[in-house]
Amino acid sequence: MEVSLWLVSAAFAILLALTTLIRMFTPSSSFSQMKWPSGPKKLPIIGNLHQLGGDVLHVALAKLAKVHGGVMTVWIGSWRPIIVISDIDQAWEVLVNKSSDYGARDSPEILKNATARWHTISTSDVGAAFWQTLRKGLQSGALGPLNIAAQSQFQEGDMKRLLQAMTDEAAKNNNIVKPMEHIKQNSVRLLTRLIFGQTFDDDKFVESMHYDVDDVIRIAGYARRAEAFYYAKYLPSHRKAERDMYLVMCRVEELVRPLLSSNPPTNSYLYFLLSQNFPEEVIISCIFELYVLGVDSTSLTTTWALAYLVREQAVQEKLFQDTRMTLGDVDLVKIEDVRKLKYLQAVVKETTRMKPIAPLAIPHKATKDTTLMGSKVAKGTQIMVNLYALHHNENIWVEPYKFIPERFIQGEDGSATNKAMEQSFVPFGAGIRICGGMDLGKLQFGFVLANLVNAFKWSCVEEGRFPDMSEELSLFVLLMKTPLEAKITTRKS
Repeated sequence: MEVSLWLVSAAFAILLALTTLIRMFTPSSSFSQMKWPSGPKKLPIIGNLHQLGGDVLHVALAKLAKVHGGVMTVWIGSWRPIIVISDIDQAWEVLVNKSSDYGARDSPEILKNATARWHTISTSDVGAAFWQTLRKGLQSGALGPLNIAAQSQFQEGDMKRLLQAMTDEAAKNNNIVKPMEHIKQNSVRLLTRLIFGQTFDDDKFVESMHYDVDDVIRIAGYARRAEAFYYAKYLPSHRKAERDMYLVMCRVEELVRPLLSSNPPTNSYLYFLLSQNFPEEVIISCIFELYVLGVDSTSLTTTWALAYLVREQAVQEKLFQDTRMTLGDVDLVKIEDVRKLKYLQAVVKETTRMKPIAPLAIPHKATKDTTLMGSKVAKGTQIMVNLYALHHNENIWVEPYKFIPERFIQGEDGSATNKAMEQSFVPFGAGIRICGGMDLGKLQFGFVLANLVNAFKWSCVEEGRFPDMSEELSLFVLLMKTPLEAKITTRKS
């Protein structure tokens, strides 16, 4: 009996391997006419995965691009060819010049429940009427300039709460703080008001949503690995991840559903969603998407900046002095002051250059048969633009692996120091798929960072023990492998 069971298992494994090989060497009719860009040599079953280990994915792909060119084909497993772009001209062709041709998405199956079967801004195709309606409604309403401006007094109140929370933590822990969780809660509060209205204030809701966002980011990290192998969906680990995602969405639905029967103000995101008569599942998924895309992008980028400032004390001091020289001896940097701080803007840009929150962006897919560099690209082809590679091109950036905010300071005549730098700096993407929350994200990042440096001096927990800058890549978000801990000292007025 045991021998028979072993034979059946072995036969099944062989069948799966043969099926995979057949899929690998039998291209679809649409792809068979394509002349794929050259790339690293692939192996059966695993494709190029053996060349993508050791480094985080965006770094590994950038190294391969130096050998195989700025446009190359990489096989993620045996059945998923992806064109990876690390050259600015071709990136611009995909993101801007032919953005509608490359505006489709191909999201992991495991995210289906979290996105109402791809009915969110980030997962629906760019040409769809649904996407256009959702994007326009968000940017002209909740994320419109007037609504963002109306948030300033609330953001400043949140900032006072954030500074006090860090002061309290430092007092209990020998002046050592872990800033990430404080900044995340600050971001959740801001997004909650944009979604449900300015008067919404519920600490329990904020804590629960914070927890659910963390869970989704964790599960999404598994989704990237699972997509490499077609048959991973049959593994117990995949079933567990699907179950975890289902449970997260159950919690989110319980949290959000009671608010759908409220009477939200006309400038809130919820008001817009309800006005479109979308199904409840779509409304909840669209609301949760804003948290997933907005919370970690702001909080992680701010924490990366703090880590750099701990390591580069001269930069931190220059930022502090520039703030004091521009604004005077203030207890709180106000929202309206953020754009006045030129060196702060340089630090913000340099942080997003070094650590773009989504270094591979969200992969694009061809919406129709089109071309790239004059060569045919079939409908359905996946395209991945390596923003990290663009930001670290040694032909464009001087000492690209060093944190030098001064590179973004403009000359006296007001002209950009380098047109190529401008074109290659795309931390939020570009074209029709550019991040819809870019302006809010940059403003919030600068506001939080300016106040944290104005209020505290940031230094190493132990003399000479610098923060770990190692990275981990979730589905598309760049995480800190070791969450930042730092010592803070209150600056005396």
